[in-house]
Amino acid sequence: MKRFGVYIKLSTILFLIGLIILLYGVYDVGNRIERHLYGVKLGVTLEHKEIEGFLPGEVEKLVQEMARDKIITPKNAYIDRETGEIFPEVIGQEVDVAKTVNKVMKARENYNINLITVELYPEVTEELLSSIHDIIGSYFTWHGSGSSRVTNIRMGTYYINNTLLHPGEIFSFNKTVGPVTVERGFKFAPVISSGSIILGLGGGLCQVSSTLYNAVLEAELQVVERYPHSKPVGYVPPGRDATVSYHLDFKFLNSTDSFILIKGSIWGGRVQIDLLSNQVKDEETF
Repeated sequence: MKRFGVYIKLSTILFLIGLIILLYGVYDVGNRIERHLYGVKLGVTLEHKEIEGFLPGEVEKLVQEMARDKIITPKNAYIDRETGEIFPEVIGQEVDVAKTVNKVMKARENYNINLITVELYPEVTEELLSSIHDIIGSYFTWHGSGSSRVTNIRMGTYYINNTLLHPGEIFSFNKTVGPVTVERGFKFAPVISSGSIILGLGGGLCQVSSTLYNAVLEAELQVVERYPHSKPVGYVPPGRDATVSYHLDFKFLNSTDSFILIKGSIWGGRVQIDLLSNQVKDEETF
């Protein structure tokens, strides 16, 4: 009886093993048929990699993996802040996965398919930057001879020089100039605080922001944030100043449909700010 039971169990196990083998064989045959009917044709390669019999989902996964090595990030053309030299844009690239998969699945036998790439063009090009030369707003002020104050004015002008504003972009003086610290080279110079003249780090930056403010007014751009000094200053007419500090900023909106380039310079005792565009400002006619 015992032997009979062992025999039953053994026969059951053998039956199950046979069934599994049979089912696997059926599955394997079915898989081969599916790949023959719906898979990549005989001898087809992708970038010279053999992919015969690959199903669409497998091809897509492979294309996505191979696409990573083909990606080139587009980069805008830019202007060197110090020299004014224009550096050209970098055209980017990515793989069109869907088109590549479609082409692979339709490829005839013994045919090699390369990844289909598309170019990605940056928004700012060398041609665009070269076209920005029409002055839409300009203003200058005279600065004194105090060495620390002049240093701060030079630094403020340097940091805003060659700043490019996209249409609809808001310019922030504080963000553009960056932290006003001794480590970055800013000096202590006279500043106005609560109606009094005291020494403060970055004294003179307000002359740069005020000069810029007047250029913005001439260009008829939208002022977003601006604060007056607590007492009149000598370098701009009353009511035409724009003070800046750690908690006070000067901001304006590029409310035009064109790019605007800020040009700042110091020469002959003058602080000069020009706002340039590639769209000539409309002149009033009478």
